Amino acid sequence: MKYARYVCALSAALTCLAACDEDTANFGVTHDTDIITSTTQNFSFTTRSVPMDSIVASSTYSYLGKVTDPETGATVKAEFAAQFHTFENYQLPDVATIVKNADGEVEADSVEVRLYYSSYYGDGSNPMRIAVYELDPDNVMSEGDTFYSDVDLEAYLPADAKPLTHKVFTASDYSLAESERTSTTHYDNVRIKLPVSLGTRILNAAIYHPEYFTDSWQFTHNVLPGMYFQLQGGSGTMLKLDVAALNVYFRYEESDSTYVGVARFSATQEVIQSTSFENSGLEDLIRDDVDYSYLKTPAGIATEITLPVDEVYSGHERDSVSRARLILTRYNAQVENPLSAPSSLLMVKKADRYAFFADRRVADGVTSYTTSYDKAYNTYSFSNIARMLAHLYHEKQQGMAAARLTSEQWNAAHPDWNKVLVIPVSVTTTTNQSTGLTTQVAVSHDFSLSSVRLVGGTKAQQMQVIYSSYK
Repeated sequence: MKYARYVCALSAALTCLAACDEDTANFGVTHDTDIITSTTQNFSFTTRSVPMDSIVASSTYSYLGKVTDPETGATVKAEFAAQFHTFENYQLPDVATIVKNADGEVEADSVEVRLYYSSYYGDGSNPMRIAVYELDPDNVMSEGDTFYSDVDLEAYLPADAKPLTHKVFTASDYSLAESERTSTTHYDNVRIKLPVSLGTRILNAAIYHPEYFTDSWQFTHNVLPGMYFQLQGGSGTMLKLDVAALNVYFRYEESDSTYVGVARFSATQEVIQSTSFENSGLEDLIRDDVDYSYLKTPAGIATEITLPVDEVYSGHERDSVSRARLILTRYNAQVENPLSAPSSLLMVKKADRYAFFADRRVADGVTSYTTSYDKAYNTYSFSNIARMLAHLYHEKQQGMAAARLTSEQWNAAHPDWNKVLVIPVSVTTTTNQSTGLTTQVAVSHDFSLSSVRLVGGTKAQQMQVIYSSYK
């Protein structure tokens, strides 16, 4: 009986092995029916120019001036308002050491604001005229507000506002010797003298109300709410300002000697800087009967792209779009010294155009992408927007199912569902020193002067799509 049990067990094992061998003879080997194949198709997409309207103005730079695009004739004007930052718990020298006036009162020797800039566009000899106003202390610009490119800065002036001063300047300061003006240590700036009374008020506030200098909020709400630099005349020059510095000069005594002191307050990222842009002449550029579209900054024109999502997925519902490459080609400028082309572009869903910047997002590779200008090929290339196409396609399918709409009904109810905007941007990145990986940390509107005309409009462009599928 024992022998019989061993025979039965061996027989069962051999039977099982035979059965398993029949199922796994080709384990790890791909059948012809499983082979992944790739196919390529080209699809047309269309573009058109659209106005940027009002955009979030969160640039760390301020702009001042007025220029005309030599290629299009469009004009942009910029002026700005700025608050001034104070170091926490700022203190002057002991009041007893400060030199007083004939009445025994603390008085400033002089006051100035300097607008420092490292670059400008246009002719450095063009005379520009500005007026400088003090902002309304009863309507202080709040850090909790979002400021846009079309902000009405005059709304932050007192009802009876009068200029503190006027200033006529040129970008190249010809009051300086050429050797000083061209020196590598010289920092270009516009120097604007202000009334001594303003400086005297600031000094006395620092002496008798030190609590007003504990931080910038206290300073702007109790001492100086900020200044508005209004452009009143001139054209042909635009300054890109790095910082505005307010200097209050006074004298003080120490060890039987008299020294000149300066109380300095700067417009930095810790406080509000808001530039207002005014574009004119854009209406003639936004047309639907031309074979191009525009990109213009600041706060000018974006390019809208209608992606052929339905066409890409028609007949390929079970396939995977592994690559979708879209290229925008620049027309060469037809004038000398044209505005430069934007250095970076953002592609974003049209529905997300405002929230992307207001929420301080970065490109996620699904609903938004960035790319750079390729000077060698005169193009902007979005190498793979396959995930964008998939997102839009599935978003439509889910929406149709939820609302019980046909494809045609969905398209009619949501005309922008397959539209994206291409917008000039400034991209900030950081690189991990140990891994060498670069990560985006900020994407903001490009507020520099730029303009580019792209092939498109009535001339449909081609997007290459690569599918992967199983046989």
